[in-house]
Amino acid sequence: MVPESRSHAPELALTAERPAPKARRRVVRILIVCDYPVLRLGLRAILKAPDLRVVGETATREEALSLVESRNPDIVLLGCRVAGEEGLDLLARIKRGWPRVSVVIVTIPGSDIQVSRALALGCSGYLLETLDGPALRKAIRAIARGECVIEPGLLRGLLTGLTREVGTRRAQVSRELTAPEREVLRLITEGQTNRQIAQRLRYSLGTVKDYVQRIIEKLGVSDRTQAAVKAVRLGLLD
Repeated sequence: MVPESRSHAPELALTAERPAPKARRRVVRILIVCDYPVLRLGLRAILKAPDLRVVGETATREEALSLVESRNPDIVLLGCRVAGEEGLDLLARIKRGWPRVSVVIVTIPGSDIQVSRALALGCSGYLLETLDGPALRKAIRAIARGECVIEPGLLRGLLTGLTREVGTRRAQVSRELTAPEREVLRLITEGQTNRQIAQRLRYSLGTVKDYVQRIIEKLGVSDRTQAAVKAVRLGLLD
């Protein structure tokens, strides 16, 4: 008898599909700088989470700088009186030495000027001490992702102040500019050259150049391009 032929193809082993391993969540390293030990203890307890780790705490600016160097935090929390003038100085020094480190101020409500100065120095968050634990952890995680977080009440005050400042500056510059200067400025914002403006307004080229120079001086800029940008930003030609 002819032996029955058998297939030599390898058998396939059927296995249950394994779930893909979960991506490991990055741990955010935090340094606490605060005057009062009891508040540092409270912040440490609030920030206890699998993805958050307090790597150090201190009450002094000099030790804070030393710890930023040695502990390599992602975020520095400035609390209490340290968040005042001393805090702004510390903020500036941290951002100069370690630009990638995010600095967050946690304090009592401050003036709009103080908030504005902090943001100008590179502050990534301005929060109030009244914030509860979950909200603080949420803010810290957002800041670790590169976002900037400001307490809504402080933000409203800041925006109101900026709007008022822009309005005041616009009114001041508008009064300083003469009608011919505003017309020349309008044509500058449309991208026209001095020669084209001279032809359009039937001025001599020298007269247009004089107007452009006076506009630049009154707007406090260095060239006609910056003059056009500032005019649009302040809404001078609306």
